[in-house]
Amino acid sequence: MISLQDIKKSFYTFRNGIIADTLRKAGMPYKVIFGLQIPQIAAIAREQQPSMELADALWEDKEVRESRILATYLYPREEVTEKKALELLSAVITPEESDMLAFRLLKHLPFAAELADKIESDPQIPAYAAASLKRHLS
Repeated sequence: MISLQDIKKSFYTFRNGIIADTLRKAGMPYKVIFGLQIPQIAAIAREQQPSMELADALWEDKEVRESRILATYLYPREEVTEKKALELLSAVITPEESDMLAFRLLKHLPFAAELADKIESDPQIPAYAAASLKRHLS
């Protein structure tokens, strides 16, 4: 399995200071922003095999924007339980993360519609995360 350090080297290769500065000025809460665009993150994801272990490690890297987004590509859909989906939803930091999580992972789960209904009134789930999932299911 590829290491987080190797993935961060890939992030560094694609870094874009102008985008990173713009995101920082817009209030993104991350300590590190490489400024990668979604197609670049998708290209890095295509080089990896889906892996719960790698995706979890990236998701737990809350200080790096690109780690969190890449994780949404790498969760193996067939291994994500409702409990895991709820954990991910309750941990989203930004609307961008919730959109990527809903679009890349959650909408593909067999229980996505039930999940969307369940989280609508869950105080542990940010409202924007529930709205993202509903929007991507439509």
